[in-house]
Amino acid sequence: MRAGWFAAVAARLGACTTIKLNHDNTNTITYRGGPEVGLELATRACRKAGETSAIIISTMNKDPSLPPGKGRQVSIFRCTSAEPHPTSQ
Repeated sequence: MRAGWFAAVAARLGACTTIKLNHDNTNTITYRGGPEVGLELATRACRKAGETSAIIISTMNKDPSLPPGKGRQVSIFRCTSAEPHPTSQ
């Protein structure tokens, strides 16, 4: 029982997202998932900070030995008061 609880807590902590909002426009977010996950999380953080949306500037793997999009990602973004532009599919 105790081992299961520790495993659940460790898994939950390993999946945490880290967001650093700075006032000098150098925001970062660390997360697991694809680019749409990063943009959604960054946009939510920007909205909490009083802005409208986020613009992803760059994304890279936290572990550079992994293929693109695998493992934890680190994105640099900035918040904006402009509405996001729809992307063409």
